[in-house]
Amino acid sequence: MVMYHEIFIFTPIFTLLIGFAVFRILKKRKRSAKSIYKLIDDLEKKYIY
Repeated sequence: MVMYHEIFIFTPIFTLLIGFAVFRILKKRKRSAKSIYKLIDDLEKKYIY
C-alpha cells in the first residue's frame, strides 16, 4: 500500500522534471530570425558569387 502512495506522489514530479528539461533543450536550439537571415546570406555569398 505504501508503494502505491509513493508512485502517485513522485510520478507527476518526474513528469514535470522531464518536461522542463525538454523545454529547456528546445528553447536553447531555437534560432532568431536575424541569425537565420545571416546564415542564408552567408550561404548565398559562398555558393552563388
